[in-house]
Amino acid sequence: MIGWGACRGRVSVDYHRLVADGKRVDASMTDEARGKPVGGLHGRAREVAILRAVLAGEGGTWCVGVTGEPGIGKSRLLTELGKLADTEGWTVRSARAAEFESHIPFGVFVNALDDRLAELSPERLATLGQQQLALLATMFPALPAVGPADLVDAERYRLHRAVRALLELLAEPSGLVLVFDDLHWADEGSVELLDHLLRHPPQGRLVLALASRPRQTSLRLWHALSRAATDGVAELLELAPLSQADAGHLMPERLGRSRREQLYQDSGGNPFYLEALVRAGERGIAVGDVALHPDGALPVAVHAVLAAELAALTPQERVVAHAAAVVGDDFEADSLAETAAMDAGSVLAALDRLAERDLVRLDGATGRFRYRHPLVRSIAYQDAGPGWRLQAHGRAASALRSRGSPPAEFARHVERSAVRGDLGAVAALTEAAEATMHTTPTTAGHFLRAAIRLLPDSESATPQRLILLGRLAHTLGATGDLRQARETMQEVLRLLPAELTQIRAQTARACATVEQILGRYTEARAMLHSEWKRVEGVDAHSAAVLLVALVAGESVEREHGQDRVPEAIAAAREVGDPMLLATALSAATLIDGRADRLDEAAALLDALPDSDLVRDIDAAFWLSWSEVSADRLTAASRHMSRGLHLARASRQSHKIALLTAIRGMVHAYLGELAEATTCFDDSLESAELTGSEELRVMALTFGCWITTWRGDLTEAIRLGKEAIVVDDQATAMSSWRSGQAEAMLAQAMLHSGDPHACIELLLTRGGGAELPAVGLRTRPLVYLMLTEAEVAAGRVAAATGWADRAEDAAGRLELPLRTAMAQQARAIATRPTDPAAAAPLAIAAAATFGRIGAAVEAGRAHLLAATAFGDSGAIDQARAHLVAARGLFTRCDAQLFLPQVAREERRLNARGPRPESGAERFDLTAREVEIVNLVLDGLTNRDIGLRLHLSFKTVEVHLGRVYTKVGVSGRTALAGVWAAAARD
Repeated sequence: MIGWGACRGRVSVDYHRLVADGKRVDASMTDEARGKPVGGLHGRAREVAILRAVLAGEGGTWCVGVTGEPGIGKSRLLTELGKLADTEGWTVRSARAAEFESHIPFGVFVNALDDRLAELSPERLATLGQQQLALLATMFPALPAVGPADLVDAERYRLHRAVRALLELLAEPSGLVLVFDDLHWADEGSVELLDHLLRHPPQGRLVLALASRPRQTSLRLWHALSRAATDGVAELLELAPLSQADAGHLMPERLGRSRREQLYQDSGGNPFYLEALVRAGERGIAVGDVALHPDGALPVAVHAVLAAELAALTPQERVVAHAAAVVGDDFEADSLAETAAMDAGSVLAALDRLAERDLVRLDGATGRFRYRHPLVRSIAYQDAGPGWRLQAHGRAASALRSRGSPPAEFARHVERSAVRGDLGAVAALTEAAEATMHTTPTTAGHFLRAAIRLLPDSESATPQRLILLGRLAHTLGATGDLRQARETMQEVLRLLPAELTQIRAQTARACATVEQILGRYTEARAMLHSEWKRVEGVDAHSAAVLLVALVAGESVEREHGQDRVPEAIAAAREVGDPMLLATALSAATLIDGRADRLDEAAALLDALPDSDLVRDIDAAFWLSWSEVSADRLTAASRHMSRGLHLARASRQSHKIALLTAIRGMVHAYLGELAEATTCFDDSLESAELTGSEELRVMALTFGCWITTWRGDLTEAIRLGKEAIVVDDQATAMSSWRSGQAEAMLAQAMLHSGDPHACIELLLTRGGGAELPAVGLRTRPLVYLMLTEAEVAAGRVAAATGWADRAEDAAGRLELPLRTAMAQQARAIATRPTDPAAAAPLAIAAAATFGRIGAAVEAGRAHLLAATAFGDSGAIDQARAHLVAARGLFTRCDAQLFLPQVAREERRLNARGPRPESGAERFDLTAREVEIVNLVLDGLTNRDIGLRLHLSFKTVEVHLGRVYTKVGVSGRTALAGVWAAAARD
């Protein structure tokens, strides 16, 4: 067996065989990862057994996370995994993150996969689809651009999903092992992508192996790995020091016992430290203190050994070693020559000497060199003088830019070589920030900060400083660092001259929005009020912008400022800004419930061309949100879709996430559950990326609701519980969500057969029977659920009391959806004692739900009517309503309720033969039956078209065919024949 410290500079044939499938494996791995000892890993038998089990697919684990101190053997263990996988026929791709390249977007993914992508045929890539290829081309240089990616930072999860699909493609047919080392230096884009993959494991034969140092690993990656381990899809391995017996195999046999014991004690059982100490002895280098070096990365003795290796070089060799540390984690001779300011021949001669001394190693697969270990590179970098490094980085930046390298690659050298006042460097860093803004906003923020630091302190630089600060605030918001975003915008306000009133007003409005998201409503009001008073009487339009923003902010608080509503509307009307007026009218409706204002607001926005509305998409948000609150669901869906389209087209990413979440809620109300699920998934991904508590609670709450209706009650309960936990921990509180999470979880509990838990949750979290902790618009829903739960628990008298409260709460709001909920509650409470009286109540609820488009709720009301009719012996009427309920539930994919329909059908069939339905009698198609049901619900042809996403003309054609088949000439006759068919 060959020890790790024995065969320096040699690579086994078996190990090079791995290079055929894995990129730069031999150069990327450290001395402990060079295949030594060939026969296996000393002291790592348990870990190797776990690696074998992961490759075998045991237990559903697809990820291995390896952690430990520098030199402990992480890389060697990953290499062992690669060798095992290669032996079994897997494709192995590997890369490592680097200390000085931690701001190159998606560095490890590009390094591991880019050359493989260049080898894929166009036909195979085409299976991903043009949209995903366009997204992937923004990340991988090997992929040609196939069209606009239309990617914004708020939706960078779309790129993550595209990478997931790419990995599934690359895993075919032999399987794919991805090996990423030194992830404590990974860029934030790679970390976000790994987080996504760990939450959404790719399908197929794929293994992900990650290694990092525990104290330097980002919290996001740690949380992702911990969550994956808890879910049973990841195995975490923390490498301990080797035992003295295992460490003994790494020392030459000629060493005496006392010397071996001393080396073991000095190394602490760390294989890399031990190898360095052995090497020092062989070369006669004095070993000093074993305490940690001031940089904290490794002991003083080991640091001294590695520094001594550099000191033994000639001056020219040392310059090349320094240049190699500057250029990058891997490098070529020509880039070294330019950075070192030496001729190519001298550089090649020096490289031969560095390779001979095993400081650098050549990767035969790529023709590039790399230091044998990141710690050696770090020491070489520190060994160079700071002045020389500054110049070398400047030369490296110039070389990369002249070759057309991506901005982020040369920007890392620019920021290390530029001095304050270098406007060329500011421009280069700004270019890099723009290039990474929508894929890795954290990286963009880093470059923007560097650019701002380089700006001169002169007044002439103020305009550029303001522009860069504005962009920085945007990137901070996209990454969820809202406190820094707020401070950055406050700095912009401090720098903005008082006479720039319009820019100040827009900045103050954006800053106030961030304050509100952070729960700092008082501070938001104070700032807006102060800015408003500053421009009142000076700039009417800016004053109106600030006053309307003040009213809009108050609409999301519990304590509403109704006294400012008339003044805000009047101010917006006076300046003649239709978007501002629409916002004022919409926000006022949220405050006082006067829905009549929405007609004017909708007319204002509908009359605007996109080129105008795109300047203030907030107007579309406030209008659609107010329309949702006023139960104008179809109108809300239309305005929300337009706002989203414009936000994406204009790359106003900060608008997209919330618009998507609310759009999902509208889809759910309308019974478009598949579309609602997509919005829920997108909103949850946005919340993960931005850290937004508000968005996360919203996504989880409505995800619980949608998942309940689609029949997955276990997942719905999980989502609801998580929503409540996040809501309790949230720093901000807004009235829209008070009681929402509890209501959705309670609904899932009720349908899971636990009415008592439903009642306890609603009353405990709601603050008692009056529900003081529940928002006004949510109370009718909660009282409806309490009514249903009490009936399920056999307490009819209590149910009647809750139905009374539902009617009272709905009566205060005078909103159709809440009125229908109260009607349904009364029908539920009445049915156990008087089913004949309950049926008309349920029919009334179904009609109201149907008119506003709440398809699933309409189906539930039809099912309730069918049950009441069945209980009272009106079998024909019961069957007619079951047909309507089944049609609605099927169209909406509301799987939860279809078994209930089937049970009721069996109950009715037991009382008599099953009649021929109207659809069967008249040979109607599924689409024609759908349109008939909507006609019977009272919808116009235009409303039906909006509901079913059909043109007005198409609805007319379908309805004409229905009239012909049924033998009628109009809606009234159709309703009569359809009802008669149900009775026959």
